[in-house]
Amino acid sequence: MLSELLDGLDIRATFFLEGDAIRDIARHTDVRSLLQKHEVACHGVCHEDLTGESTGICLNGEQAGDVAKESRSIVRDILGRDAIGFRAPYQHIDAIGLGALAEVGFSYDSSKTENIIDGKIGPRKLDKGLFEVPLACGKDGRGKKIVSYLWPMHEGKRVAGDYLDLASSFRSGYLVLATHSWHLAETFERGILDPKQSASEVEKTRTVLTGMLDQGIRFRTIEDFMGDQ
Repeated sequence: MLSELLDGLDIRATFFLEGDAIRDIARHTDVRSLLQKHEVACHGVCHEDLTGESTGICLNGEQAGDVAKESRSIVRDILGRDAIGFRAPYQHIDAIGLGALAEVGFSYDSSKTENIIDGKIGPRKLDKGLFEVPLACGKDGRGKKIVSYLWPMHEGKRVAGDYLDLASSFRSGYLVLATHSWHLAETFERGILDPKQSASEVEKTRTVLTGMLDQGIRFRTIEDFMGDQ
């Protein structure tokens, strides 16, 4: 549903793929064709909490390196492409995890969240040639904090217009808009969605995307944007 929506709007996106999940999907879906227009990046193997902040299970440098290597290998084997980007599960990553990404050969991480300042947000260079491409934090129309993650919208806690308010404060750089593909089919509040409910979540996402297009925002994959830096 998400790739169909994006393709219909002629928007190329970056899909951060969890290794175990994409292996399961590949058993019954031609994911190469499904994602051929989009960038593919990594999201761990089995949603490992690299820092232990959420699960209490913290990975050391060797373990983090193994996750980085295996997740990249799975994407290469299934999609036939080398992933250059990584988003840590739970968005938890530290210096050890970032070091592991750099050693494996990733070009960027997109796990952090940073403020839009004076209308600007975008990649910043880390050690060993790695870049951080953060999600954005700003204000909605009521002046309340909002992050550029659509999760709250799909859980019924925000409306599409809130994200357009956030985008209206963006002037230059690269604003990362994030979501979960599964949120079009399932939520924590309602569980598995019926077809009508799923269609509603698709339309909410469409409203955000078309609204940003109307604001003059140009959508690009992270890989494409980084290629110009």
